[in-house]
Amino acid sequence: MEPTILIGLFFITTIIFAVGLLTFLLPKRVRKFVWIILGTILICSYIYQGTIRPLIIEQQTEKAIEVLEGHLEEKYPMDSWRITDTDDFRIEPVINLHVIFDSEPKVVYDYTVEDTAVRQVNMWTVSGKSVEESGIEPQHAE
Repeated sequence: MEPTILIGLFFITTIIFAVGLLTFLLPKRVRKFVWIILGTILICSYIYQGTIRPLIIEQQTEKAIEVLEGHLEEKYPMDSWRITDTDDFRIEPVINLHVIFDSEPKVVYDYTVEDTAVRQVNMWTVSGKSVEESGIEPQHAE
């Protein structure tokens, strides 16, 4: 599980546990009702964080990869490439993807995809240096 999910589940569990302790100040009939509500919230949040959220993120990433591939096929029809995501585990409107072209395997291009808008935002070498420092002339700079 991703650290962000674990942290979210920890906070939710802690808050629900604290509120559950505060229910001892309430009458017995109300206390049971509050515990049922808290238990339902806890179960629903675990289901959301553990199953639904990763599916949403995966779907977002797949859609962004499709849009980026369409852009690259239009822009560089005679080239081939490899696309990887940036391992961001957040649901966001802007997705960052890394592209390495087969004709230029030493340079990583960073693209952002928002809806159908694709933008190249950065580039660096596979070793981690900037393109300017390494002296490589990028062939796919936009």
